[in-house]
Amino acid sequence: MDILNQLSSQKGDKTEISNRLVSEKCIVNEKILAEIAIGLEENDKKLQSDCIEVFTFVAEVKPEFVVPYAENILPLLYSKETKTRWEAVHTLSLMAEKISDTVFSVLPVLQSLVEKDRSTIVRDYAMDTIANYAKVSAETSTNSYEILKFALDLWGEKHAKQVFKGFNYVLDNCPDCKAEIHLLVLPYLSANKKVVAAEAKKIIKRTEKI
Repeated sequence: MDILNQLSSQKGDKTEISNRLVSEKCIVNEKILAEIAIGLEENDKKLQSDCIEVFTFVAEVKPEFVVPYAENILPLLYSKETKTRWEAVHTLSLMAEKISDTVFSVLPVLQSLVEKDRSTIVRDYAMDTIANYAKVSAETSTNSYEILKFALDLWGEKHAKQVFKGFNYVLDNCPDCKAEIHLLVLPYLSANKKVVAAEAKKIIKRTEKI
């Protein structure tokens, strides 16, 4: 449990530096993550937030180290703390391809976050998780496709980039969807956000070649 005392909130560090240093230790010795996982269940919300941030940092480098703790992370999707929710769903997005069954089990939760969460960051990472899950197979693409379509216009252009990433994976696995995706994306060629318009153009070109 000594490793928990090295986290930002416990050291009075208002930055992420202490958490990042702990994550570097976990990358060297993945067994330390078992202690960090204990902190995910603490009543201390700041400590809990530190622990999930460590998981995010580790997942950015070694997502396979975090996979055994996926079930420990799921309860944090319901946290009242915005930072905790976004780190939890960010971590899931980074390893979504490795835990497709787990992601499938929480697709309704992810859809609810996309639909209702006030945090743009939480919604972004929820969409990233769904999009990355779609990459795995034809089955995961099919499972995610309706949610991707649902989310496209939900917040204007805010999450279109993430949706388009998912559409690209759907096209990889389910090319029969090309006609519908073409029609869905076509209006975004004139999107206000240049990055969205650029991604829409790439998808339109793909659908015309398939």
